[in-house]
Amino acid sequence: MKLRVLIVEDDPMVAHIHKHYLNELGSFEIIRVIDNGLDAFEYIKDNEKNIDLVILDVHMPKLSGLEVLKLLREAGNEVSVIPITAVNDNKTISEFLNLGVIDYLVKPFSQDRFNQAVYRCELKYKMFQQNNKLSQSDIDQMFNTSTDSNLPKGLQENTLNYIKKSLIVHRKELLDVEALSGITNLSKVSLRKYLDYLAEVDEIEKRIDYGTVGRPKYKYFIK
Repeated sequence: MKLRVLIVEDDPMVAHIHKHYLNELGSFEIIRVIDNGLDAFEYIKDNEKNIDLVILDVHMPKLSGLEVLKLLREAGNEVSVIPITAVNDNKTISEFLNLGVIDYLVKPFSQDRFNQAVYRCELKYKMFQQNNKLSQSDIDQMFNTSTDSNLPKGLQENTLNYIKKSLIVHRKELLDVEALSGITNLSKVSLRKYLDYLAEVDEIEKRIDYGTVGRPKYKYFIK
């Protein structure tokens, strides 16, 4: 099932970029693009059950992104929201975090960072759909909690947690690098570094699969 995404952005070029990124991922359905805060609030209020994620610009006509989110929360709407903005002051970020946003993207950002943000929403959605109860490990992954404070050079904690979340969602499968690359949209070269590290610290299982044709492959699963 594809997650249904509403894009709220008054700059047509920026909205086009968001659409392009989401379409490349293939697991999201763009239901509409709205160019001002007031119309966005009314649309979300009237279509609450048909929206899984809102990509929300902050500086917009009629209502700002922050005002839209405040009104939604006051109305009891808990839709997942990712604000996208050039604003990075402590007060604004704190307000958004207190309103329960799933991530916060500061312009300019890379496509990889955008992908991580929307996949975080997808992974949490799938986790709640598949599990009646969550373990402490599951909760730690959802909140990006990590006890690894000294990662090897070149490894990023957010990316590491993102890969671990992907493995948790697909915990019943043995996945090779190619399959994980398709799931995470990360390069196979980068994935191998993270997977080798996770296997080394005994957080995942790494098995060799000889298969029936071609060279054997390593496959991975979360413990």
